[in-house]
Amino acid sequence: MSYDYKEMCLDLESAAEQYGIIEIFNMGKSVMGRNIPCARIGGGKKKLFLSGAYHGLEYLTSAVLTRFLSDYAHSLTCGQDIQGYSASGLYNAVTLLIAPMINPDGVDIAVNGTDLSNPFHRSLIENTGIHDFTHVWQANVRGVDINHNFNALWQSVREIPSPTKYGGPFPESEPETRAVTNFVRRENPDMLIAFHSQGGEIYYDFNGTEGNCSREIAQKLESVSGYKACVPEGTAVFGGCKDWFIDEFGKAGFTVEIGHGKNPLPLSMLGDVYDENARIILCAMSCLG
Repeated sequence: MSYDYKEMCLDLESAAEQYGIIEIFNMGKSVMGRNIPCARIGGGKKKLFLSGAYHGLEYLTSAVLTRFLSDYAHSLTCGQDIQGYSASGLYNAVTLLIAPMINPDGVDIAVNGTDLSNPFHRSLIENTGIHDFTHVWQANVRGVDINHNFNALWQSVREIPSPTKYGGPFPESEPETRAVTNFVRRENPDMLIAFHSQGGEIYYDFNGTEGNCSREIAQKLESVSGYKACVPEGTAVFGGCKDWFIDEFGKAGFTVEIGHGKNPLPLSMLGDVYDENARIILCAMSCLG
């Protein structure tokens, strides 16, 4: 079982129709012209930006975020607490900005594959030497790894377009990356969490630098989720969204690696990982509030 762009859009539309407190808008467009939707919910001055599916195989992060949006809106509408937190208290203190799928083209390739109807089909085969893109594809449709395309010690691990770890010709070369950076610069959120899979870890550092109170917040997120708060290593050290956010804004930014196993984590694991990540989001909101 998987979770593609169409399903994500349907879930966002359904939540917005059912609950009048959700605003859906588009942050930008992908290489293939797909809208990159974002949801806004909350009335607080503090802002928390949540995002997922930077990588094609990591669509479970999108399912977690759309489900949280719906559950949170339901709790608010019914006047109920959510996982022990006051939903109304959080709503009045924090505005949530949720972009479940930053890389819709990459998810579509990872889930549904690609054929001659895709104008990049032949070039991807020529550059990568592969024909079956499902179960391997992390990059966008141009073969650029979005989470290595941010301007934070940018470097390209691979030299040519690839299923993963090609950082592009230069920082922010991709429209998906620019959709995030332009949006964040405009909205100026107080905290950012980028969801990935897998490993059950919470990264809070960039090249020895931490955002405001990041370590203390990461320890709180660890305590509610069971995930390990730690410093990234290897290629996870640079070029990512939270790296750029910490570097440019000096605020608390986190990468959360949901679940355990091998990507793609199947949609059937949603029930296993949802509660722990919902608690991470709610704890982060309470830290801001």
